[in-house]
Amino acid sequence: MPENTREHYIARLREVAERERRMPKKSDFSVEDVNRIKGLFGPWPWCLEAAGLKESKQEQRKQKNFEKRLRAKLRRTEEVTEND
Repeated sequence: MPENTREHYIARLREVAERERRMPKKSDFSVEDVNRIKGLFGPWPWCLEAAGLKESKQEQRKQKNFEKRLRAKLRRTEEVTEND
């Protein structure tokens, strides 16, 4: 697998997680590797999410916002029904 690819660094993150039996830390990699990883994926938590090591908070936020919109819609529907 060529270095500097997303797949390469995902594999490296997973290897470290398996070997260390914990979430990979930036200190587990060289400064150059950390810069490359963050350049490909963004902030460190996003790197861990991309590697499947951490649940995406973005998905949690989407679900929470969906539920919030649904509750608001139900409240509006109930208000209209009460006013009729």
